[in-house]
This record gives sequence, structure tokens and C-alpha cells, in this order.
Amino acid sequence: MINKKIGNWEAIALILTVMANHVVLNLPKNIISSCSSGTIVNILYISIVALIVVYFITKLLEKFPSLDILDISSFLGGKWLKNITGILFLGYFFFTVSIVLRSFSEGLKIIFFPRSAVPVIMLLFLITIAITNKIGFHSIVRSNLLIMPLILFTLFFVFFANISNFTVQGMFPLLGEGAYSTFFVGLSNLFAFSGIGYLYFIPPYLKDPKSQKKISFISIGLSGICLLFGVGTLLFLSPNSIITEEIFPLYLASRNIEFGRFFQRLDAVFLLVWIMSLTAYLSILISFATRVFQKMLNLQYTKWYVPLFTLFIFSIGLLPNNMYQIISLENTTFQYIVLILIFGISLILLLLANVKYYLLEKKKGAVLIDKETPL
Repeated sequence: MINKKIGNWEAIALILTVMANHVVLNLPKNIISSCSSGTIVNILYISIVALIVVYFITKLLEKFPSLDILDISSFLGGKWLKNITGILFLGYFFFTVSIVLRSFSEGLKIIFFPRSAVPVIMLLFLITIAITNKIGFHSIVRSNLLIMPLILFTLFFVFFANISNFTVQGMFPLLGEGAYSTFFVGLSNLFAFSGIGYLYFIPPYLKDPKSQKKISFISIGLSGICLLFGVGTLLFLSPNSIITEEIFPLYLASRNIEFGRFFQRLDAVFLLVWIMSLTAYLSILISFATRVFQKMLNLQYTKWYVPLFTLFIFSIGLLPNNMYQIISLENTTFQYIVLILIFGISLILLLLANVKYYLLEKKKGAVLIDKETPL
């Protein structure tokens, strides 16, 4: 039982934080590398597709108000299907936290702390995440609501402050390497909207379950806008240099911003905001993982969950040997996991659950009619 519910804007910020943090990392660069100058058209295209997917998800969830994907899996196939679904999402949460944390820690080491060991930086984040989870999920979400306007401001500010340095040649030809590459192959970039996966888990947390559709469309719509601005900054600013950088290309774009002699090196302020946002994002992921673990084993919350999870995440995060392996995991493994689990398996589960619900309701109606029929 979830005692404290969250409001609409808190839920929107929760889903939006997924896209915002991945935009700060390497997501825009990865999409540009796959679609080149056709990236702007591709982003508009996959944003529309994502909104269509969200529409179907909200329609499929209407029959199951205040239930998450684990409850729906239990309704569909019993405890065994619920546990399989839980294991898949636990793996997804742990993998995402581990790779994002390792990638961000590597970037901090290269830019600011060349003499510090990556494991030390990771441990500092994990200790903070463990403490925030001790405080509680509701406090994390409320803190994220305060941080989210700041990170959105930084993303938009980096774009508009660099307008004088933009060249529109980066978006021509509009279709990049052709329509096939932009619309068919580029459809795989739908993985960028991994925040859709959290729509499967927020219904039990909402104060007003009827607002789920509004929350879903607003959060995914804003996610598309964030991605568009992040991609636009890199594509227009310097497609031949910044895009090829391995670490934080958006951070490097922020280094170009200067307002006279007084306002310089604003990138340090932006990085501070991004660190706070990333901590909130990873804390939310751990909270969802804890919730999934509890529901799978029907356990009450105990204090040993979070320390155990953080140690496990720390171990996974140390597995990649170098930055090239981390980038490969971000570009390929993460992409396939999101497409298969969030846009494949989860949607199939919702569809089959609705079919079962329809058949049960039809059967109940037939029995009712049969009982009311006079002999």
C-alpha cells in the first residue's frame, strides 16, 4: 500500500527527468550519429510516434486504474508472470542506473577530477542515493519537482545563448542519408523515449488516477521538446567538432557561452544543476526497483534493500573496462532493452490483459442474462 500519493506536476517531472538527464549525457550525439542532418526531422517523427504509443498505453490502462504493470501481469498470468515481469524490470533498472552512473562518473573524472578514481566518484553518488532513499520516495519526487525547472532552463539557455554561433547548414539535407534512413531505420531512435516505461508504474502513486492521460501526454510531449533542443544545439553549433567528443557534448557547448567579462564559465553552474538532477533521477530508479522487489516477494519495506541494491549497482558499473565499452552499452544494449521491454513486451502484456478483461466481462454478462431469463 502506497500511503503518500503524488500530484500531477510531480508525476510529470518524474517522467520528464528521464529524458532531461539522458539529453545531458550522450543521447543527442547518439541520435545525430545515426541520422546525421536528418536528425531534426527524425526527432519530430519519433515524437509523433511516441505520442501515438502513449495514447494506446493510456487506453489499455483505463481498465486497470491504480494498478501497475506487475499487478496487470498477475491478473493476466498469475504469480509466475508477475515475477518474470518484475525480474525483467529489475534488470532494466539496475542496468540503467549502473551505466548512467558509470558514464557520468567517467565524464566528471576526465573534465574535473583527473586524479580521482572513478569508483570513488561512483561511491559518492551511491551514498547520496542511499541516503535520499532512506528519506522516502515522496521526498525524492518533490525534490525532483524543484530541480526539474532548473535543468530545463539550462537546456533551453544553452540553445538560445548559442544562437549567434549557429549555422543552419547542419540540418541540410533535411532527410540526411534518405527517407529510408530517417523514417525506417531511424524509428529505432524511439528508445530515446524510455520515460514511457515509467507510465507503467505511476498509476498507484497518483492522487487522481483519472489524470493519468493528461500526465502522460504532457510529460512525453515536453520530453520531445527537450530532445529537440538538445539535438538542435549540437547540430547547429559545430557538427564537426563537438558531436565527435565522447564526453558530455552538451557541456562542451555550454563552454561557448559568454556574456561580457563578468558572466563567464557558466558551464560549472550548469554542471552543478545536472549533478543534482542526475542524483534525483537515479534515486527514483532505485525507488522503483525497491518497489518491484517488494511486490515480487510480498515483503514489507526493510532498511537493507537500498544498501544491497547500491552494492549490486556498484559492481555492475565497474564491469566495463573503458569508455568505449560504456558508449557501446549506451548505444546498443540500452537501445535494444528499451525497445524490447518497454515498446514490445509491456505493450503485449497490456493488450493481452485487456483481451482477458473483455472476455471475463463478456462471460459475466452472458451468465447474468442466462440467470435473468425466465424458465
